[in-house]
Amino acid sequence: MNVVESMKVFVQVVERGSFSAAANALGMSATMVGKHLNGLEQHFETQLLHRTTRRQSLTSVGNNYYQHCKSVLELIDEGESMVRKDQRLPSGTLRISAPVIFGKYALMPFIESYMEQYPSAAIDLTLTDRLADIANDDIDVAIRIGAPPDSANIIARPLTPYRLVLCASPRYLEINGVPHTPGELAQHQCLSLSPKVLNEWLGNTAWIGTLNARFTSNSSDALRHAALSHMGIILQSYFLMAEDIHNGRLVELLVDPPLPTREINVLYPLQRYKAARLSYFLDALQKAFPT
Repeated sequence: MNVVESMKVFVQVVERGSFSAAANALGMSATMVGKHLNGLEQHFETQLLHRTTRRQSLTSVGNNYYQHCKSVLELIDEGESMVRKDQRLPSGTLRISAPVIFGKYALMPFIESYMEQYPSAAIDLTLTDRLADIANDDIDVAIRIGAPPDSANIIARPLTPYRLVLCASPRYLEINGVPHTPGELAQHQCLSLSPKVLNEWLGNTAWIGTLNARFTSNSSDALRHAALSHMGIILQSYFLMAEDIHNGRLVELLVDPPLPTREINVLYPLQRYKAARLSYFLDALQKAFPT
């Protein structure tokens, strides 16, 4: 017995009021309608409908089962609609929140390529270092540096770890020399974020103590400008410094052992299913930033 098909027949019998009316609506014979209903009653070993030659009415069990069938069939219809929808390419607006540096220097190049590949996709990007509240901020996707929240309602997918680099301009190093150990940084001018932020990143007082930071700023762009102006050695995100290092404007220092990294996760709310615009974006993002 096809239980789902029999459920559909049962609902039609209840809502149409007779076997013949249900048969006409479903395009089958009244005899087949009766077989579906009898099959359900035999399966459950209980009567679902009181039937006479003149009228029919639901039993108490039949009424409860009718409500259940309605809910199940609605979910099936919704699932079928979702599958048909997700067979299309992504379209519609995806609302994304990301940290400022990652967003400007890593995510934006990815988004440019993604939107060129999928012309129907639209992105609403918010760059902020404030932790986005997916549930209350009307955000579809949040990219977060650090451990993901411990929540049964949030799904986390890992991206390429976020790492720091130490670097300086060739001119600065020519004048001041190249440090070969962390301890030698105490004899150099360092450019860094606030001690609180450094402690969150490094978690190592030995490293913190070596940083003779004559210039500090809460702006990573300001620190990068200072490094390019030969003011000192910068400690910053690789995403921010990668192009300068690649083009020789800055030289990476003390690469062995590497500085600590922090995990990056892309977060999205738990849903019964993911729309095509979300599924495509998540898969492409993890391909572009593999772990």
